[in-house]
Amino acid sequence: MRMAVSVGKKDLSGLVDDRFGRCPYFMLCDSEDVEGTAEWKDNPALASTGGAGIAAGEFLDREKVKVLITGSLGPNALRVVQASGVSAFSAPGSMTVLESVRAWATGTLPAITAAGQAHAGER
Repeated sequence: MRMAVSVGKKDLSGLVDDRFGRCPYFMLCDSEDVEGTAEWKDNPALASTGGAGIAAGEFLDREKVKVLITGSLGPNALRVVQASGVSAFSAPGSMTVLESVRAWATGTLPAITAAGQAHAGER
């Protein structure tokens, strides 16, 4: 299954970025072989003047992502992600990319079912 993690740097040992629409990068991979399929994509929404969460959600839809790991989603991003059929999960910013994927695989990451407080570029 194709998955994405919001990240601050291009490194599997890097930390999950709490932001979705304004994270610098997304790590995309196949959930069955994270290390062998990891690829890093610049977040095209990073420099957006508005609607970054929507643009990031649309980007992930074009990339055929089905699972998203991030800190939280604002209300508009949540709507776009859910409409695309993506299952979103929350990981703390203190967790590495690999730790977050492993936590997802064991079912220990909470699903994001409601919009978080931070959005519109806030931390």
